[in-house]
Amino acid sequence: MIEYKLPLAGVNCAVAEWNPDGKIVALAFHGWLDNLASFETLASYMPNIRVIAVDFPGHGHSEHLSKNKAYHFLDGLFLIDDLIEHFKLEKVNLLGHSMGGAIATIYAAIQPARVEKLVLIEALGPVTSPPEEAHLTLRKALSQRRALKNKRKPIYQTFQQALTARAEVSEIEPKMIQPLVERALTSVDGGYTWRADSRLRIPSTLRLSEDQMRNILPNIESPTLMIEAESGLLNSPEAEYIQQRKPLVKQLQVNLMSGGHHLHLETPNKIAKLIKDFLKSSL
Repeated sequence: MIEYKLPLAGVNCAVAEWNPDGKIVALAFHGWLDNLASFETLASYMPNIRVIAVDFPGHGHSEHLSKNKAYHFLDGLFLIDDLIEHFKLEKVNLLGHSMGGAIATIYAAIQPARVEKLVLIEALGPVTSPPEEAHLTLRKALSQRRALKNKRKPIYQTFQQALTARAEVSEIEPKMIQPLVERALTSVDGGYTWRADSRLRIPSTLRLSEDQMRNILPNIESPTLMIEAESGLLNSPEAEYIQQRKPLVKQLQVNLMSGGHHLHLETPNKIAKLIKDFLKSSL
C-alpha cells in the first residue's frame, strides 16, 4: 500500500493506493465511521485494478474539520471532484460502500460525463427525509450536538477489546474487520480509543427528499453494478424506499449476495470477482 496526504474539499486527507500498476483505475469511498482500510483485502483480490481510496474528513488518518464547521453529507461531492481533478482523469470508475456509495451515486448523476462505471456495495443513494420532517431533522441535529459535549469516547485497555466491540456493532467476525479497526484506533491513557471525530455522529441538519433523489437518479449514464447483502441494511423493511429506486437507474446490474452490510469484508474474493468482471470491459 502506498499512502500520502492530499488537500481535498479544503481538508488534508489521507489517500492510499493498492496495485499502482493496475490497468483499470477505481476511486474507492468507504462507509460512515469506517476508513480506507475497508478496501484493503478487497484490493488484494483485484491485482489488475489500481484502487485509490481516501479517508473522508474526520475518519481514519484524515484531518478533522475545524470546530466552527459541521460535517455535511453532500460535501463528499467536492471531495470526489477534487480527487478526480488531482489525478487529471477524464473518466473514472467509482467504487463505494454504504455512505461512500451513496455519495458516489449522486456524483455519477450530476457529473455523468466523468464517470465510466459505478460500483455500489450496499448503497443506491442516501437516506432521505420527507420535507414535512425537516424541522425534526434540524431539532435532532441541535439536540445531539448539545449532548455530545457531555460524552467521552470509550477507552479500551487492549486492541482486542476494541476489535471485539467494533465487530459486535458491525455484526462481523473480528478477523475480517481487523485492518479497518487498526486504522481507526489511536493510543491514549495506556489504552486505545477511536480516531474518528465524535461530531460525525451528529446527524446532518438537512437531508434530500425522496422526490429529489428520484429526479437525480435517472441522470446516471454509466453502467452501474449494485451489490447488496441478503442480511444487509438495504434488505431491511426500513430501506424499502431505496429498493424502489432501482428502476430509475438505466443500466443497473443487481447482485444479491449472502452476508451482511460489510459483505466485501466477509467474502472479499467473491465481491472482487464481481467487480473485476464488471470493470474489465474498461480496458
